[in-house]
Amino acid sequence: MSVGEVLQTEGGFVGFRAFAHDPGAHGLLQSLGRHYEWEPGEQEADALPTVDNFSGFYAFKTYREAIYQAGEVDEFVFALTEHWGKIVEGEWGLRSQFAEIKAFIEPTRAKAKAAFPYESLALFYPEVPVVHQRRIAAIIEYCGMVALPRSAPGPYMQWLTEKGLVWAPEGVGPAGVGRESDVDAQYPPVMLEAAVSYPDEMHPVDHRLMKAHVSSPAREGASYVIWTLPGAHGAPEVREFIGLVSYGGGERMLRHSETKEGESNG
Repeated sequence: MSVGEVLQTEGGFVGFRAFAHDPGAHGLLQSLGRHYEWEPGEQEADALPTVDNFSGFYAFKTYREAIYQAGEVDEFVFALTEHWGKIVEGEWGLRSQFAEIKAFIEPTRAKAKAAFPYESLALFYPEVPVVHQRRIAAIIEYCGMVALPRSAPGPYMQWLTEKGLVWAPEGVGPAGVGRESDVDAQYPPVMLEAAVSYPDEMHPVDHRLMKAHVSSPAREGASYVIWTLPGAHGAPEVREFIGLVSYGGGERMLRHSETKEGESNG
């Protein structure tokens, strides 16, 4: 059995995002995409983020990308955020199960500085500093956070956890990093080598693991091999796998394909 190292840090992943501030309402900041008010402290999503839903707290990997996507609107408040728990990573950003505002980023343009709600932020978020851009790196280092590179996320792999088999990005693991992570469990998650790489139908070390040969309607002619555990007849693993392939994760599942490139069933 090959062990995939779960990324372990003191903190979570780095994120940057914009918030709306309405002077006519009470002082809590609001998400731009939907009506959600950010209370001070840790936030928990109403559902676990997955590739086939829109749950979780959104953020971009870089401050530059957050500004580009939100636009230079003078009334927006930009912040450094920390993300942990279940993570769904994209090329430019991420969604997380948990999040927290770590610092507000002071604008540099005159009009944006004039509109910046210094007093309101100090009143409603007294533990969150307002910092110049030059201090962002120091805060990230102090909090032990990890900045994800702006690149296509790695392949999905199967991880064996205390709760069974789950799909998660290679290297990151099923619970991301930092607080609330399965890394602190009695038996930390173990990444399994792709089932297609083994010649036999049973795992050579853990004999509970059996192969299942799966096809997906989203990729006609493609066939995959995954690990399943006894008891549930592989149903949870297969359902999650099909969801990953069907909702934009197909390229990240190629490591599990037993269909050679260019092959088809025809």
